Amino acid sequence: MTDYVPIVLTGQALRSLRDSGYSLSAAIAEVVDNSLEAKANEVRIRLDEESGRDKRRRIHRISVSDDGDGMDRELLQLYPQIGFSTRYMSSTTIGKYGVGAKLAALNYGERLDVWSRASADQPWLHVYFDLEEIEAAAEDGEELGILPPTERPVPDDLIDQLPKDSGTLVVWSKIDRLEEGRHAQDANLLRIEVEKELSRIFRYFLDGGIKIKVNDTQLLPHDPLFTMEGTWGDRVLKKHYSRKGIEGPFLAQDHYEPCAVVSDERIRFARHEFRLRVTVHPKEVVRGRGQGGDELATQLRVPENEGALSFVRLEREINYTNVPRILPSGVQTSDRFIGVEIHFAPEMDDMMGVRNVKRGVEPHGELRAAIRRQLAKSIPQARKLIQDVWGEASRVSEEANGEHASIIEAVKKAERTLPKSRVPRPDPEQERALLEDLARDVGHDDPEDRASYLESLANLPYVVVTVDFPGMSFIDVQHLSDQIIIRLNERHPFYRELWEPIRSIATSPPGSVSGDEALSTARRTVEALTLLVIAYAKAESMDSEPHKFMELRDDWGKFLRSLMGKVKDVL
Repeated sequence: MTDYVPIVLTGQALRSLRDSGYSLSAAIAEVVDNSLEAKANEVRIRLDEESGRDKRRRIHRISVSDDGDGMDRELLQLYPQIGFSTRYMSSTTIGKYGVGAKLAALNYGERLDVWSRASADQPWLHVYFDLEEIEAAAEDGEELGILPPTERPVPDDLIDQLPKDSGTLVVWSKIDRLEEGRHAQDANLLRIEVEKELSRIFRYFLDGGIKIKVNDTQLLPHDPLFTMEGTWGDRVLKKHYSRKGIEGPFLAQDHYEPCAVVSDERIRFARHEFRLRVTVHPKEVVRGRGQGGDELATQLRVPENEGALSFVRLEREINYTNVPRILPSGVQTSDRFIGVEIHFAPEMDDMMGVRNVKRGVEPHGELRAAIRRQLAKSIPQARKLIQDVWGEASRVSEEANGEHASIIEAVKKAERTLPKSRVPRPDPEQERALLEDLARDVGHDDPEDRASYLESLANLPYVVVTVDFPGMSFIDVQHLSDQIIIRLNERHPFYRELWEPIRSIATSPPGSVSGDEALSTARRTVEALTLLVIAYAKAESMDSEPHKFMELRDDWGKFLRSLMGKVKDVL
C-alpha cells in the first residue's frame, strides 16, 4: 500500500502566502473589486489606528463595507476559500482567479471576518478565517476547514459601517505589518497613500458615480491623463490658482484640459483590440522648465508619473508602472507631464502578462513591439509640445522679468540657507538712485513703468541684468542693503562669444540646433571657461599680496558648490 504525503502543508503554506507582495492600496483594492462585482454603489473603507507597545501608532484593523448584493449562506461560507470564485477564469469580470481578496487579507493580518446578507429582512451572517487557529489545528492533526455561517453580531464600533439593506462587511484584524516606519512614516501618511492610489485605480468608477470613502474622505478620481472632469487634479489646480499672490497667465477654473490628446488609437492585434491614449498635461501643470518637482507638482503627483504607463482592464487600473525600454530614447524628465494609458480586455491577459494578484503587468513579444512602435510616434510629439510650452513660458518670463529671471527665482529659494551678507548699509537716497539707474539701464524710462519694475525686484536677494556699458569689465557689482546688483556687459567678448550662443541653444526647441553648431559652441565654452579662471588668477597676481584673496576664493568655491547643488534644470 502506498503511503501518501499531503501535497500542501496547510499551516506552512498559508504562512508563506502572507508574502504575496501587495502594497496596502493594492490589497484593499482586491476587496473593492469584489464589492464592484457585487453591484455596489458605495464602498466604505476604514483604517483604525492604535498605539503599539512601543508607543508608535499603527493600523490594527481594516474594514471594507459595501451596499452590493450580499451573499447567501452557501456562498458566504465559500468566500474565505482560497481559489474559490463565482467568476473563476471569467473574461467578463474584474477578478477571475479567486485568490486576490484572500491573499490580500493574509498579506497584512492573520484574521479575516466577513458579514453579509442578501436583503434587509435577513440577519447578518458571519464567517471567519483565523491563521493561528488553522496552524494550531494542523499541528494537532485536526480536520481543517471553514465553518458554516452563524448569526454572530457585528462589533458595536463597526455597526455604522453596515449598509441599510443588502451588502457585505469585510474586516481584517490581527494586523501585524502596519506599524509606523514599515510602510510609511506614520499611519496618517499611509492613509493618504491609500486614498491616492485608490483614486487612480478606480478612477473610471468614481467618474461614473460610484462612491468610495476612506475613513471620512470621499475620493475623487485621479486621472493621470487629465481627460476627466471633476477630478482630484482639478481641485488642486483650482485651489492653487485661486490663492492670492499667484501670478502668471493661468486662472482658477473648474476643469483643466490637457494641452493635447497626442494619440487615441484603437489598435488591432492577434484578433484582439486595445486602446492606446497619450496626452500632455494641461499648461497649468506643465508651466515652465524646472517646475516638475515643486510643491504644486508634488501635490498633483507629477514626479511619480515620469515614464509610467497605466494599464486598464475593464475600467479598472491593474498596474501603473514603468515598463523597461518601451519609451523611445528611454525615460526623460519631461515624460512626467505625459499621460499614457493602455486599455485592454481580459482576453488579452496572457499577452499583457496579467498575474493572479493584478501586479507586474508587462506586455511581451509582438504585443510589446506593437505598443513600442506606436509610442515611438506619439511620445516624441508629446515631448516636443512640452518643450514648446516651456519655450513660450521662458519667452514670456524674459519679456516681463529679463533673461535671468528663472535662475534668479531659483537662487532666491537657495539663498535661505546661505550665510547673510555683512555689507554696510548705504545711504537710502544713494541706494534709491542706484536702483533708478538700474531701471533706466534696462530700458524703463517711463516713471510708472520704472516704479513697477523696481517693485518686482523688491524681494530678490540678487538682481542680474545684461546691459551695454563701456570699459573692459565683464561684470559690475553693487552691494545694497538687502540686494546684490550684478550687471553683465553685453559688449564683452565673453558674453558675445560664450554666454549668448549657449543661451540661444538652451532655449531653442529640440531638433532646431545642428550637431555642428552645438559642437562648435561646446568647444568654445570649454575654451572660454578655462580662460575665465586663468584671467581671474592673473588679476590676483597684479596685487603685491595675492594671498589675501584666499578667503575670497574659498567663499566663492563654497557658494558656487552650494548653489549648483540647489539650482538646476530651471532653463
